[in-house]
Amino acid sequence: MFRDREPFNTPPEAALGMLGYYDADTKQTTCGNCHSGAQVAWENTKHADAWEDLQASGHASADCDGCHTVSQLGNFIADSEAGYLAVTDSAQKVVYHDVQCESCHGPGLDHVQDTEGVKPLASVVVGEGIANGCGECHSGTHTPFLEQWQESAHGAGASFASRGGSATCAPCHNPRVTMEVAFGEAGTVYAEQDTLAVWPAVYCVTCHDPHGSPYDAQLRAPIDVPTRDNLCVACHARRATPPGGSHGPHAAQGLLVIGEDVGWIPPNFAYDTTLIASSHGTEANPKLCATCHVSAFDVTDAATGDFLLTSVGHTFEPIQCLDAQGLPTAGPCPDAERTFGACVTSGCHVSQDVVRTAFTSLKNDLNSLVDILWTDDGDHVMEATDGGLLPQIIASDDTLELWLGDDIVTVAEGAFYNAQLAYTHDREHWGDGEMWGVHFSAHKASGEGVHNPFLLRALLSASIGAVINTYGPVPPPNVNLTELLKPQATLPPGVRRIR
Repeated sequence: MFRDREPFNTPPEAALGMLGYYDADTKQTTCGNCHSGAQVAWENTKHADAWEDLQASGHASADCDGCHTVSQLGNFIADSEAGYLAVTDSAQKVVYHDVQCESCHGPGLDHVQDTEGVKPLASVVVGEGIANGCGECHSGTHTPFLEQWQESAHGAGASFASRGGSATCAPCHNPRVTMEVAFGEAGTVYAEQDTLAVWPAVYCVTCHDPHGSPYDAQLRAPIDVPTRDNLCVACHARRATPPGGSHGPHAAQGLLVIGEDVGWIPPNFAYDTTLIASSHGTEANPKLCATCHVSAFDVTDAATGDFLLTSVGHTFEPIQCLDAQGLPTAGPCPDAERTFGACVTSGCHVSQDVVRTAFTSLKNDLNSLVDILWTDDGDHVMEATDGGLLPQIIASDDTLELWLGDDIVTVAEGAFYNAQLAYTHDREHWGDGEMWGVHFSAHKASGEGVHNPFLLRALLSASIGAVINTYGPVPPPNVNLTELLKPQATLPPGVRRIR
């Protein structure tokens, strides 16, 4: 195969089997002599320029070298320096510049000597105390991807293992299947492929392709397309229309953002499509979900101005809570303690104060609208003694009009579904409650209304009108029905009538 050249250069003993570059001048990795496709893909990643980028950064130091070269970091070598950090000759060190294949896969010497018997597979697992994988380098105050990911719902993984065994839930709740089904990576091999059937968390490689991709940040799918092909929408688009039985909307966030096939459409519902342009799913917001949910910013000490941390947005909190120092914290917290910086740096809004005011106003609007349908007395049970329009139907003892156990969608059930689609953290009873002795649930989908404020307002207003026109309940005295039920023009693109 190699004809007049050796397939690899014999590495120094101190390198512990790390081969590094076959030709450092051309950045030809030793692994790439055989794995040519991986070599070509890798050449277009930031890993391939890791050393040069460090030198150009203005803050290169020996503390940084291990993560910008082939070393023991990121692979299964433990407790010993290897590669760049182990060799002393400057010419030898050049061979280990940049984050090459062996940075993740480990030493290649045994493999090139026995290609069938020794196959150094990289690990997909990351987490606290794990001495290999992405987290060994992508951590710390400079790049706290690991720490922030561990705080996130993706990293916590509380429900993944329990739900991953279900074939229905697996495409999103077992990230191993997500990678295979949603992103076409069924042939991927890794160290844990025979021992980890259900991944307990959304690991880095679920969304990022370590071998390179045509998308930003080596993502497995684009983030700038307003379709189900979007990286985030691939999973956050499970159920956004009824019937859903006692399980209401489920992972409907993405469909709300792009305005596709979402919500129960009341009779004679019309909607001004020009309002869609002011939602967060248009060309005005090219990064869509990622604009708000993956927002990076530097934190400096308010007193001294000293750099504290680069927040890399991997808590995936869109309006991150901040502590007294301005550092990201888990929350919950008042809106005044959140950063709305992404809304400003994206160029969409003029100041954080303006956004904060609009955000609070939107939540109040949605709370008022869902309260018209049902004002709970605090026990999360919809009953005749509660306030609102739907409890009046409960009082009539007409079980069929609000029975969530069948596939018939009545006007009352459709209105109930739209409220479940729109509710905020202030109105948890819509997502976890009881009616007619049956427990119902719904995932939060509205993002406090931000995912599509105008459509949500329109759906709720039309739903209230449909309930009044169909059943004749008495609306609250403070409700201006004329203003509330003012008709719009046309259906929004992508939504469909349920009945």
